Amino acid sequence: MRDNHLHTHFSYDSEADFKDYLENYEGDVVTTEHFDLSNPYSQQDDIPDYEAYSKEIEDLKKQYGNRIKKGIEIGYYAPREADILAFLSDKSYDLKLLSVHHNGEFDYLDDEVREMDKHSIISRYLDELEYAIGRVPADVLAHFDYGFRVFDLSVDELKQYEKQLEKIFRKMIAHNLAFEINSKSMYLYGHKELYSYAISLVKTLGGKTFSVGSDGHHLTHFRLKFEEISALLESFGIREDDLII
Repeated sequence: MRDNHLHTHFSYDSEADFKDYLENYEGDVVTTEHFDLSNPYSQQDDIPDYEAYSKEIEDLKKQYGNRIKKGIEIGYYAPREADILAFLSDKSYDLKLLSVHHNGEFDYLDDEVREMDKHSIISRYLDELEYAIGRVPADVLAHFDYGFRVFDLSVDELKQYEKQLEKIFRKMIAHNLAFEINSKSMYLYGHKELYSYAISLVKTLGGKTFSVGSDGHHLTHFRLKFEEISALLESFGIREDDLII
């Protein structure tokens, strides 16, 4: 089971090296570098250097073989949609994640968000996530809970937004996106039960394709709790054939 959500020094918030992952795992490694325009966290456009990224991968293949894949995590921001599409238009990736990280005012993980009304934030974020689906080419809908990661939230509280979630997941399925099971959200942010609920909802709506990712920015998060996730997948009847690997 491949870790489909990883970052290296080509992402603005990571200093990890490809070798950190390659030397600790014998299978394929795909990194999904951050692409976030108008990023309020860094106060700039964060764009991975495609040429340097591609060159480093080609150089590493000489030592590690053909098991390194190219990927990108597209942080969708509606006012910059044309610029996002222009950047992607002439580039080739093996895996593209779709995310919503910010709304132009703040990143949803910023400390200030903790002090905001969580129900207003959740509703706004889910609207933005739904709109993003289908606007840019992607393979995976990443961390559906990113906009409310900072909040302690029960399954019953999340069920208040079930209609919005159903719209999101139906649209995700219609656009052939896999649903990401994000181990950082589950085990570091305490959202394991929220993911179990979301997986059940996705399957009820007819979703059949899933992706597993650690959202790793350094080696200690790589393949985080993948043994437990394997058991979770089995409990939901999700087979290897149902995974993007």
